[in-house]
Amino acid sequence: MGPWRLLAGLAMLLAIGGAAAAQTAYPTQQVHILVPFPAGGGTDIIARTLGEELSKQWGQSVVMENRPGAGGSVASQALVSSPPDGHTLIVVASGHATNPFLYPKLPYDTFKDFTALSLLASSPNMVLVRTDSPFKSLGELLAAARAKPGSLTYAMGGVGTTTHLAGELLKSMAKLEMTAVAYRGGAPSITDLIGGAHPHLLQQRA
Repeated sequence: MGPWRLLAGLAMLLAIGGAAAAQTAYPTQQVHILVPFPAGGGTDIIARTLGEELSKQWGQSVVMENRPGAGGSVASQALVSSPPDGHTLIVVASGHATNPFLYPKLPYDTFKDFTALSLLASSPNMVLVRTDSPFKSLGELLAAARAKPGSLTYAMGGVGTTTHLAGELLKSMAKLEMTAVAYRGGAPSITDLIGGAHPHLLQQRA
């Protein structure tokens, strides 16, 4: 698996614990799935779709818990703090892999405290603008950014997320000056884009 596919992919992770491995029947109680972003974003939609199907197959209720903040580390900490019985799961995006390199100290060990269960999805990134934007192509947008350096902003779903990294990569490759505006997830950034808070540019997961 290449590094970019790893960054784009979503993995469901489970806190390591001997009790989970020792269970003969699963699940034996209600299952909680933590989502590190607000409701309505791509990760949240995937998690809820997964939760509905798992609930049908298991015959056990699956509860979704949105725990946004700090690039996903708030939800990750909640998972590590939960009983290691396999009944609390988390769906993560690229920030889970990049957080150890962005934050000087995390309240958990990314490489020792989690076990990956499955790759759920992968997706490309895209540049979005409002329908009334003067830009009708990426070429027009890049030309405007070069003509007035620093005049454009792009919204992204949090520091270290795929949207942030892709936005910075675009800036580097196209030699642009744009201002990144961090949100606590993709859904709030979409809302502000549509509302006009950032009419120039939104880089968001497809």
